[in-house]
Amino acid sequence: MSPPSASLLLRLEKLDPESGLFASFPGRPPVPLLRFAPLPTTGARILSAIGSIDENAPRLLSNFQRRFPAIYEAVESIGRGLLEGEESSPFFFLSVCSVALQAEESDLRETASLFSTLQVDYALLQKEEQWFLDTRTTLRSLWGYKLADVPNALLLRSLFASLGQTLGAFAGRCGELLRTETILLSGDLLPNPFLREGLRRGLPRKLTMAEHPPAPGESSTLPPIDGMAGGR
Repeated sequence: MSPPSASLLLRLEKLDPESGLFASFPGRPPVPLLRFAPLPTTGARILSAIGSIDENAPRLLSNFQRRFPAIYEAVESIGRGLLEGEESSPFFFLSVCSVALQAEESDLRETASLFSTLQVDYALLQKEEQWFLDTRTTLRSLWGYKLADVPNALLLRSLFASLGQTLGAFAGRCGELLRTETILLSGDLLPNPFLREGLRRGLPRKLTMAEHPPAPGESSTLPPIDGMAGGR
């Protein structure tokens, strides 16, 4: 099948570990282009994974533990006593972010009054010809900002806006390769206004966004930041 027959599909279902960006071919299963890299399901291993990013990461963890011991302990206690494993659903990632920031409902409400964002890191990781979002760097980035006393409300808005920008930029590169001009959107995280805002900024102008009809029984509308609130 020729490349022009493919379209881009961005599917972000909160509980679906296969969420991500896909090439959609008529009559064929979607081909994954970018997905979330799995995180360990226990806090101790999450911290270890962050500390292994580079030579500066252990220092940041040590500084954070001294400055915010209660938050560090909350992250460390994730999954304690349970079997170790890995999880790549957006819900688990957002839940870890919620614990790592100790986000409150008041922080979520305050995001609506903000008009600017910061650049939160989302690294791209290639494994065996597959591309993934390395969210370890995202958690490190959030803690770096928190050490600099950036308010939670701004970090929450930036978390989603930067995710949208990263996905949009990657979709633009894939769109050029596939010679397509439309990206189809589906999933219960995509109504988030800050993610959509970032997606519009990251997408090249020639790529248009269209709503992809949800599958039978699939939810298509959730509160804008339900992914964060659900992680508490």
